[in-house]
Parts: sequence; structure tokens; C-alpha cells
Amino acid sequence: MADRLFQDRRDAGRVLAGLLGHYRGRPGVVVLGLPRGGVPVAYEIAGALAAPLDVFLVHKLGVPYHEELAMGAIADGGVMVLNDDVVWSRGLSRETIRKTAERERRALLRRERLYRDARPMIELDGKVVIVVDDGLATGASMRAAIQALGRLRPARVVVAVPAAPASTCRELEALVDEVVCASTPAPFFAVGQSYVDFTQTGDAEVRDLLRAAARAGPPGTGSQGAGGPPGTGSQGAGDPPGDRREEERSRSPSVPLPSDPSGKEMNRMVETGFTTFDTTVNKTNHVLRAIEEAYGWPKGRRNRSYSALRVVLHTLRDRLTVDEVARLGSQLPMLTRGIYYGSWNPRRLPIEMNAGEFMARVRSTLPDKILEEIDGDVERLVHTVVHALREHVDEEEWKDIRSIVPKDLAAVLA
Repeated sequence: MADRLFQDRRDAGRVLAGLLGHYRGRPGVVVLGLPRGGVPVAYEIAGALAAPLDVFLVHKLGVPYHEELAMGAIADGGVMVLNDDVVWSRGLSRETIRKTAERERRALLRRERLYRDARPMIELDGKVVIVVDDGLATGASMRAAIQALGRLRPARVVVAVPAAPASTCRELEALVDEVVCASTPAPFFAVGQSYVDFTQTGDAEVRDLLRAAARAGPPGTGSQGAGGPPGTGSQGAGDPPGDRREEERSRSPSVPLPSDPSGKEMNRMVETGFTTFDTTVNKTNHVLRAIEEAYGWPKGRRNRSYSALRVVLHTLRDRLTVDEVARLGSQLPMLTRGIYYGSWNPRRLPIEMNAGEFMARVRSTLPDKILEEIDGDVERLVHTVVHALREHVDEEEWKDIRSIVPKDLAAVLA
């Protein structure tokens, strides 16, 4: 399928709904969104198909002390699936599996209570289940969801995603009855590359969308997508809910491009009148301002804060696996994401670094002028940049990043 750029998750949901039109009016159809990003997409699909909407919660079971390696997953309905190869090769005991599953089950139940407001999970036995995410990279979470859904005896399972690598879509076709991928970019680096606005979906937005869908009544009485979630007034189907809508109205000073080699400031980016683009400009400005304020640097020349951001981002990126690079990149504001991926070579293996080696790499890459201005305190600079970035990154994703680096480096990234 051709590459396609979606405005946001709601826009992606409407595109997918058009590809799933053959399910409209069909009895026994249920739409499930994988939290959090899959829920806005699923909301639009459920509304267009006049089908009930629910979430399907899946939590990875990481191998102790190697959390990036999944030994299985737990999911809604009390389902647990295990990766027998990992369990066997790591010699994991039943007690280790039990303790890990119990911990993750508590986390899953907390989210279930938060999202569902005591509403029971929709019965899936004998139903046509359309399971939706906002995109796939490796497809690991979706595979876990598919395995778990199989234990709940649906009549048919359909996977629907706006964007994924063609190879991932083909692999999933062997596991379910139908796969609908609206876009298969090549080369594929990250889900976020298929969106203009890939702002992180919050718990409040998930809860609002589920409440709105529940209030819409039985399927066929109206479209959830037509009116938007509660508290949005005359909001249209394409508008983001609640605070995100207000955020997209905001305007900000322009983000200057870095200085050219002669030191002369390059042309500034100006407001475009395109609210989503202006919003990501605002978010990148916010990151740069936080760095500037920590050091008292004048905002009129952003080459200092830009260089600091770029160097720390690249050093962190080069320490991560390709999957982690993609997951982190998908959550960054669009302009920051462009800085992050600059000169990246996905074929290069992660560079093993402890905290000292990480700092040495940052020090060797920073311009001498910035090193002088920070009095050589590279660790403080890294803390400053990380703190500015974390406002835009999901806490669970940041925990995953810290879990795969040495403990001394994880402490620096805290």
C-alpha cells in the first residue's frame, strides 16, 4: 500500500473505517482499542461501523533484570500467554513467572478500573472482534493481544492499523482472519513518521472516549464519532478531545534554526496558520526554552540549546536498540523527532555505554564553546535536557529505556 500521512489518530481512524465498511451493520461486531494510542483510532472506527467500543489491555511480562525481553504477556479476561522458548532458554521457574505476572496483573487492574469506570468488559465469545492500534513496528504487543484474544473464543479476529511495515502486516495475516494496514511506509523507521500530530494519548483522553462511546447507546442509535467526547461542545469528529483541542489553538514564538557555520542566525520558522504544525513548533520551543532557562542563555540565538538537545538525543539514540529508538522517536514532538533521527543509521548496532562512557561521548561531541559555558559539567547538561524531554514521553516508555541500560546510566536518566 502507498505511504500515507495522517493528520492525527482520529483522522487515521476515519481512514481505516472506510477500509472496514463491509463490517458496518453486521451483527456481533466489537471494536477493541489497544491503550493508549489505539483508542482514538478505534473510537472513530466504532462510530462509523455503529459497533460497541472497548479497550483490550495487554501487559508485557519482562524477564527479571532483562525487562526488554518478553517472556509472555497478560491480558483482559485473566488470560496469560507465555513464550515457551524464552521461559525454557532462561530457565525461569514457576515462582518467578507467578511473581512477575502478579505484579503486572495489579498494574493491569489499575488501568482497567481507570478506563472502564466499573463497566464490565464486553463479551467476545462468538463475536467479530476488530482490534486496533495506532500503528505497529515489530508488532509484539499486537501478537500478545492476538494470543490472548484466542483464549476468549471470538468468531473472527481482524487487526486494523493505520501504519506498519509490510513485513509485519504479512506476518500477522498468518495469525488472524484479516489484516487491514492503511499505510506501509518503506523504509519504515517509526509509527510516528506516518502522523503530522503524534501527541501522546493520555489516560484522561482514553477514559473520555470510552465514556462517550458508552453513552452513545446500543449500536445503530448513532455514531460515537459524530459528536466527540464529553465536554467538547460542538467539536467535530476530526477534533481532538478536551485539553488537546485548546492546546492546538495555542500559538508560540517561532523556533529558530541553528546558526550556520559563520555564526549568522538562519531564517526563523514562522507560524503557519496550520494549528497542528504550530503546536509541534510550540512543544519544541518549550524544550529549548527549558534548556536556555537552566543556563541563562538568550533565546534570540538558539544554536546553544539546539546543539545541546541534538547531542544528548543522538547519544541516547545510539545506545538503544532499533525497536527502542522507534518507540521513543514516535513520542517526540514532530520537529524534535527530526533532530532525533538526523544521521541515524538503523543498521548500526547499539553502542554499549555506561554512565561514564555516555558522558564522555556527549563531551566529545559538544562544541567547545558550549563546554566552556557549562563549565565542563556535562552531567548537569544531560540532566537538564532529559528533564525537558520527559514531559513529552510516556512514563512507561521511559522506564523501558532505563531498564535496558546499565544501572549507573539509568540513574543519570532518572
